[in-house]
Amino acid sequence: MGSAAWTHQDECTVSQYDDRHSVDLVGTDAVPTTSGFNVGVAWYTAEEFGEPQVHDDQEAIYVISGEGELRVGDEVVTLTPGTAVYVPPGTAHGGRRTAAEPVMVVYAHGAV
Repeated sequence: MGSAAWTHQDECTVSQYDDRHSVDLVGTDAVPTTSGFNVGVAWYTAEEFGEPQVHDDQEAIYVISGEGELRVGDEVVTLTPGTAVYVPPGTAHGGRRTAAEPVMVVYAHGAV
């Protein structure tokens, strides 16, 4: 078995996008994983849906704070604290805020 590894959000690189910014926490050089598994946090800041994301792995999203919407394929899911959403592999998705504050989410990606 491997040894534990850890980091703090403030020590990680922030990725900026038109609709959000995010920080990969686990599944990085500092905290490596296997099979493409990663965990991070994102803040949806835009009021409109941005360019949808599509990736080959599966994703789980859990809302920490804020209010918004997540478009997953042809469905729109209302996001409030405590909401969890599964995004299947290859499915276009993207989020937006619907209130003044950004929507903060924890996300995890895993191999299929």
